Amino acid sequence: MLLLVGTMLILLAAGVPVAFAIGLATAVTFVAGPLAVSPMVQAQMTLSGADSFILLAVPFFIFAGELMNAGGITRRLIAFAEAVVGAIRGGLAYVVVIVNMIMAGVSGAAIADAAAVGSVMVPSMVRSGYRRGFAGAVNAAAATIGPVVPPSVGFIIYASLSGQSVGKLFLAGAIPGVIMGLYMMAVCFIVARRNELPRGEPTSVRKIAYGTRHALWAIAMPVIILGGILGGIVTATEAGVIAVLYGLFVGIVVYREIRLPDLPYLLAKSAKQTALIMFIIASAKAFGWLLTYMEAPAMLMTAFGSISDQAWVFLLVMNVVIIFLGCFMEGGSLMIILTPLLLPVLAAYQIDLIHFGVVFQLNIMIGLLTPPIGMLLYVITGVSGVEMGEILRDLWPFLVAIVLVLLLITYIPAITLFLPNLLAGSAGG
Repeated sequence: MLLLVGTMLILLAAGVPVAFAIGLATAVTFVAGPLAVSPMVQAQMTLSGADSFILLAVPFFIFAGELMNAGGITRRLIAFAEAVVGAIRGGLAYVVVIVNMIMAGVSGAAIADAAAVGSVMVPSMVRSGYRRGFAGAVNAAAATIGPVVPPSVGFIIYASLSGQSVGKLFLAGAIPGVIMGLYMMAVCFIVARRNELPRGEPTSVRKIAYGTRHALWAIAMPVIILGGILGGIVTATEAGVIAVLYGLFVGIVVYREIRLPDLPYLLAKSAKQTALIMFIIASAKAFGWLLTYMEAPAMLMTAFGSISDQAWVFLLVMNVVIIFLGCFMEGGSLMIILTPLLLPVLAAYQIDLIHFGVVFQLNIMIGLLTPPIGMLLYVITGVSGVEMGEILRDLWPFLVAIVLVLLLITYIPAITLFLPNLLAGSAGG
């Protein structure tokens, strides 16, 4: 096992892409390690890793997010939110949170949401008199809501690895996602009062009606997707197809901001993102099989058992470990590597896998906001030009809010399990 994990860490430290690092470490262990199995097992496991019906939903939601951004849906959601809350003190900060909560109901990808909203809202906030660091911080933090609120690409990946229902995971993330948004708006409220953040232009019923009318098609998109999933009308994959068809219709026919010649570019961009995700998942399948073959879960169980036999202690340790690893590893890769390893341990501690999936996902979101990896920080810096140091100085209240939500859902499982248990019959995969 030392050869397997050590080779992977060395390759990652050398800057080798995650999928190649996992695949090469697995191949080296098969060839040079003391294993009584054929290296052909790696090829078989790699092929089976990508052969999953659940994963069909991934490219559809990624493409739907691209259509949402290219078709003018994001911009109209921002205008709608500004008409509703933009006039209050610190209103543009609330706009960022609200728009990210709405967009979360379609894309389920934090990086895409951060780039789409941040590229518009950070410059707008700076022009309106907000500190550059705060503008970057609220945009980065609000983007973490996307992969927690259904539909979530992260939950689809976790479901494929753990054998759990995608529908139940989507349901489990709904309430925590709303709580995240409320906590972030509470932070915005406190910061707005303490720092006397600017107010926007006065609003009116006419202005709100105008914004609503022009954003109606955009607002309906997440309502249709979430309604279909949470109501048990469609599966995750079917919802992804509907999201794509709706995005095409609105972008081409209604808003007319997507032209047919634009589609090859959008398809290629979505295909590239999908290929990256699928390559990592496929490579990690053989990696996880090797860990199981070498009895790594049993060793891990012994190690945790020596610390405590209490589930709450295990969850606390896992939160700390995942957040720490998330500072140095990309979140999706971390989930793909750790999930197969942790499944027997979770069973031994009698921890619900649906509940842990949400806890895991929220830990990963914290990792997206923490250097040196902190992908959301790099995205916001890239699209806005705000220095990372400026963002970090204003980010800590939002990090505290997300950690509080993490502790809340970690130790009150009913928050995540209420909807899955209530609608258990309709939450399909």
